[in-house]
Amino acid sequence: MNVIGTDDYASFIGPNAGKYLFNFAKFQSLRDGFVATWHWPAFLFGFWWFLYRKMYFWAFVTFLVGFLPFGNLIAQLGYGLSAYFLYYRDTTAKIAGIMSMYPSQNSRMILEDTGGVHGWVKFVGIICFFLQPAWIFVVSLLFGGAFLCSFQQVMM
Repeated sequence: MNVIGTDDYASFIGPNAGKYLFNFAKFQSLRDGFVATWHWPAFLFGFWWFLYRKMYFWAFVTFLVGFLPFGNLIAQLGYGLSAYFLYYRDTTAKIAGIMSMYPSQNSRMILEDTGGVHGWVKFVGIICFFLQPAWIFVVSLLFGGAFLCSFQQVMM
């Protein structure tokens, strides 16, 4: 099995590789063990950050957790504390898979294409951020009266 080097991680990670490699070294020193780190983007924008970093499973999990009452804040703390570790595990598994599929070839281009980030996520996130209040306004105009009537009936 090929050993994953710093250059392999840097090629796969893309933007801000130095910040990630610094934290990856912590996990490697513990033989892939967990140590709490803090990642502000994952804490503040969990779903969008996971999607940006091409971690589709975790993006799906954060999407579902977002529907739980009061669970979202606790989950956001978990994302902030474990994002670097989750990304380390995901990155290590994907690089190992690429290196096993293409053992004799120069896998640098494949790592760069497979890894990296989705640039479009930033734009879609900003659009959704501004559309959400508009959506809430429209729904409240359409269904707000029905909610008030049913609330009055419950209170009587």
